[in-house]
Amino acid sequence: MIVKLAKYLIVGNQSDMDRFFVLAQRAGFIEFIGLSKKRALELPEDAKTILSAIKILRAHSSYSPTPFMTQLDPVPLASEIVAWNEELERLCEQERMLTLEMARVQAFGHFSRSELDGIEQEAKRVVQFFCMKSDLAREMTLPPEVIYVGTEYDLDYFVSINKEKTSYPKMIEIVIDKPVGELRDLLHQLRMDKASLEAKIHESAPGMSYLQNGLLTYLNEYHLKMAKHDAIHPVSSLFAIEAWVPCTKINALHGLMSNLDVFAEEIEIEARDKIPTCQENKGAAKIGEDLVHVYDIPAWNDKDPSLWVLIFFALFFALIVSDAGYGLIYLLIGLFLKFKYKKASGLLRRFIKLTMILSVSCIIWGVATASFFGLEIGPTNPLRKISFIDYLASKKAVYHLRMQDDVYQEYVKQFPDVAGAESAQAFFLATQTTREGKTIYQAQADFANDILLELALFIGLVHITLSFLRSIHRNWTGAGWICFMVGGYLYFPSFLGATSLVNFLGWVPKAVAYSLGANLLYAGLGLVFVIALLQKRKWGALHELTNAIQVFADVLSYLRLYALALAGMIMAATFNDLAVKAGILGGIAIVLVGHATNLSLTVMSGTIHGLRLNFLEWYHYSFEGGGRLFDPLRIRKHHRR
Repeated sequence: MIVKLAKYLIVGNQSDMDRFFVLAQRAGFIEFIGLSKKRALELPEDAKTILSAIKILRAHSSYSPTPFMTQLDPVPLASEIVAWNEELERLCEQERMLTLEMARVQAFGHFSRSELDGIEQEAKRVVQFFCMKSDLAREMTLPPEVIYVGTEYDLDYFVSINKEKTSYPKMIEIVIDKPVGELRDLLHQLRMDKASLEAKIHESAPGMSYLQNGLLTYLNEYHLKMAKHDAIHPVSSLFAIEAWVPCTKINALHGLMSNLDVFAEEIEIEARDKIPTCQENKGAAKIGEDLVHVYDIPAWNDKDPSLWVLIFFALFFALIVSDAGYGLIYLLIGLFLKFKYKKASGLLRRFIKLTMILSVSCIIWGVATASFFGLEIGPTNPLRKISFIDYLASKKAVYHLRMQDDVYQEYVKQFPDVAGAESAQAFFLATQTTREGKTIYQAQADFANDILLELALFIGLVHITLSFLRSIHRNWTGAGWICFMVGGYLYFPSFLGATSLVNFLGWVPKAVAYSLGANLLYAGLGLVFVIALLQKRKWGALHELTNAIQVFADVLSYLRLYALALAGMIMAATFNDLAVKAGILGGIAIVLVGHATNLSLTVMSGTIHGLRLNFLEWYHYSFEGGGRLFDPLRIRKHHRR
């Protein structure tokens, strides 16, 4: 939930200032507002050093079963790691330069530079090295003292021996301080030094938690100094500072000051104040809060959407996956993570719980749709008895059998045996057909697909309706838009002559639904106009009516739930068919690779679109956003995995 904050002016004796801020940091529920116009304090250099070391170790982090042991304090250890990394970067640059130099002189092979210098002195000759473009070399006649050595890529290499230093047209002289052999030896030694430094850094990687705790110690001291730094001193013996305090902690604030010569008085919140958002959630709501922060921070005057987002994200994820077999795999992954990280806390612990919630949701919905790894389940299979979608499909079949409407007549034309059916199961069996070697029960498949599509729209209608209801106190036109959506749901099937859930379940007859839907549709628009006219007056009411397109499009956006679920089912069934045709070994490979691919795609689509429907369609009508999290002065601790 989002807790209301109160603004306080805190005034106290200068002698109790240090003690007050220490107690406030331990309590961890006061966010101080700086009154001082002093320049902000710089982060201590030691903290910066530790932070740099942590960044370095992140690239070398590895799991170690043995605890990290060191006799060094965090700062000296961090200084060593930073020094090793700087030396490693220097060696990497040297390696790059040596590699380039070797490529430059590779063509001249290995020789002794000192012996060559000795020969030049004794013979009183100058040995020079040149290169030139190969195409130019082929067009010219070389002087007799120029000796061809070899070709690398598009360059020809030469050696000249003269009494004096000479230059040649179109040739580039190459100065060789060290031949390729010496360079190779240097490169070998340099790489050994690099490996030694990398080993030292890698061995220190398990100490990242040790450094993080050291950094937190410095940060806690830094934040404490910052809070004191922001206080003003109206007179030498007093200090004063403003603060945000949760209304649930007012008594704790007075208790904290009870033994101090410090006083707090609530003051008025000014229009220019940026009120932070204080969220206090536990359990499942805390998991939902993590999801909410993926997109935005609620405004201080928003209603906390954490639990709502979690519930509907789990529902949407399950609808998109639509497979109990995949849900079982997700559950096994969650159990593995729970076993591997038994002592997990904080965000990792909540992520594991979220994995478990999503997997159970997938299993429940997969059972409801009778979908298991894309396998085809016939109408006589016992698993159909626990399928919610099969229950609805049977209700739909019974309705058409009773009404003998145009849908029934269409199936009779295509499958004459339907005329003798007296039950839903008989109806489905009568529409049996074979397609590409597979037995399909046409009516059952058609009804199930129609129901899944309508359920996606129905869930979208309910989801957006809840969004309007949550913000109805701020925007009364939401009541009109709810009528508009319900009316559209009842009325629009009349254009297709379709039979909706409310019809075949016996809730609302077709004729009544069409008539009531049309009335609600237009009444909703009229209610929107009247309420908007009363609230905004003049042309604002007409502008509000243009939101009908937005509301209509938002509801239709939930069709992605059906489309993505259908795509996943088709892919799973396709991989199964290919596996059957490929034989045992090939079939096993296709099943493993195919379903692994489909699993990955369903996770991505379920996460992206499951959150999107919350963050865009649902937030659009009940979420202000743009908030800043309440950040009290507190002692920060490192949560171990």
